[in-house]
Amino acid sequence: MKRDGQKGVMSKLNRLWVCGVLVVAVVFSLCGMAPAVFAAEGLEPLETSKAYQEFLKKPANDLAKMICVLNYFRTAPVVVQYEGIDYPAQLAYPVGLVYLMTNYRNEDPQAWIKKNGYRTLSGNSIIYLKFQDGKTRPARDVLLEKFRELEEALGKRASKA
Repeated sequence: MKRDGQKGVMSKLNRLWVCGVLVVAVVFSLCGMAPAVFAAEGLEPLETSKAYQEFLKKPANDLAKMICVLNYFRTAPVVVQYEGIDYPAQLAYPVGLVYLMTNYRNEDPQAWIKKNGYRTLSGNSIIYLKFQDGKTRPARDVLLEKFRELEEALGKRASKA
């Protein structure tokens, strides 16, 4: 009996941990499609961010790109809405990074974001990012846009070289 009780507690703790990690994963996974839209939401272009400049100093691969997008949101003026609770990006960041590092298995980054950055694990609720102007958007969409923005910046950089 005692063993079953311990399993139940561990299961609940694991779910709680994974939920927290998912929040961050969503907040930071990746993308970029319409910088003008982000300017209206108060976000700087990824290409001018500190996260991008740091990314350029390291070998580029898909995981590094995802970490770059995650790092972009680390200090962004956004709030992660997860299971109806608001979390500042700085609080969600470490959870997202842990989730990314423990669950990413060399998959296509955009497919990974679509699969892991949309709904919460326990409540199956959509994860949102809330911007300074009060607007909210599904985190998955924002991350995908920022990932595409990163890819475009890298493409421009390669064509200049």
